Amino acid sequence: MEEAPAPTVRPDPYAVSLAKGDHPATFGIILTTLWRTAPSDLSSQLESLREEVLRATGDDCLYFYPYSALHCTVASLLKFTSGLGKHLAKADEKEQTAYIDKWKALVDKVYSHKDFPRKPAKVTFQRPELPGTTAIILIENQGKEVFQIRDLLKQECKEPPDKYHLQINIPEITHFPNIVHSSVARFKSPPKGNNNVCLKECF
Repeated sequence: MEEAPAPTVRPDPYAVSLAKGDHPATFGIILTTLWRTAPSDLSSQLESLREEVLRATGDDCLYFYPYSALHCTVASLLKFTSGLGKHLAKADEKEQTAYIDKWKALVDKVYSHKDFPRKPAKVTFQRPELPGTTAIILIENQGKEVFQIRDLLKQECKEPPDKYHLQINIPEITHFPNIVHSSVARFKSPPKGNNNVCLKECF
């Protein structure tokens, strides 16, 4: 069976900026879980992976996130790449805070819902993968708690439409992943030559 062609790699503009030490003004809101609670040895494992990629390819094309930034996104409530996100990045603190407070009201309502999962969730970290242009760690969420929270958020966002005045246009403003994962690296430059194959083998 022939392998599927390798995905076209487009460098992530934000990863390029971070790799250069630049920090462009951005404004986004994400709801996360597993913030800094990953397995204690994961930091050294990710560093070993970074070194293996560099050794195997001689190509420093991936930007690996700092371990301290590791998290699992429940939902991107406001994508920083959206028009509204770009507007708020340039807005004053008063306007930014007012918008955050609106989301806080919605999230508080979801948290108080009778169906919000209360018991500690059991998760299992899988090995890193490079399915496309972003390196991720898939996370098995046995009790589906993350999906339950996403469903409650979607319901509150839509019924009734925008009662929190969030300017919600779900495909544009918000994003609900369909997997449970943590992103660990993004491309800051396209892999050279046949390195796309080598990268796949490293993962």
